[in-house]
Amino acid sequence: MSLLTSNGLVLHRRPYRETSFIVDFFTRENGRVSGVCRAVRGGKGSSKNDRKSLLQPFQPLMLDFQGKHELKNLRQIDSTGKMFTFSGVQLFSALYLNELLNRVLPKEVALPDVYDLYLATLLRLSEKQNIEIVLREFEINLLNFLGYGFNWQVDGQSGQAVNEYESYVFVYEQGFQLSVGLNQTQNCFSGASLLKIARFDWDKLSLQCAKRILRMALRPLLGEKPLKSRELFQKLETEK
Repeated sequence: MSLLTSNGLVLHRRPYRETSFIVDFFTRENGRVSGVCRAVRGGKGSSKNDRKSLLQPFQPLMLDFQGKHELKNLRQIDSTGKMFTFSGVQLFSALYLNELLNRVLPKEVALPDVYDLYLATLLRLSEKQNIEIVLREFEINLLNFLGYGFNWQVDGQSGQAVNEYESYVFVYEQGFQLSVGLNQTQNCFSGASLLKIARFDWDKLSLQCAKRILRMALRPLLGEKPLKSRELFQKLETEK
């Protein structure tokens, strides 16, 4: 049977039968990999507890998988570094990254640039950098690395440079086009904000603009099922 050795982190886990987990990992060498980790639930035993404690999000790991099918068997798991720790809104933000990656990444396709972006973003969250900026930059870079990016500085219809004094609408897979003559008042964005986003020059308006556009850009990749992490964000906001 084939053996995969990978550096990775847990994106999601769920119970499987009486004593096991099915775990979705994001690995640097092999992309998103799903594996069965057996004999880690229920009962007692130090080795069982050690393996279970490692199967937590945000813990860098070395993983050995075996199997030819999409669902591998996890044969070996070891820590390779200190676990990222989060609380409050940083935790919800990190869970959002995991859920987003688990929904949009293809199975078993190595994407080292995305993996490095993910680790760098976890580090930024752990340092309590501005969450809105961290998440928007992650989403923009993720779309670029996956081949779904678009040019924030060019009118996708005319090919002309975005004019800071004009308004534009976002069209999926095409980018931006002038809003003249289009009944798109709710989805109009100022050229000035688009140019600021292209430079990662953030203010309140450019962040709001980027958030709305990136939600539209990610929706076809995510599908109709709501993100649980987004619901947690909304609940947190209503409780403030």
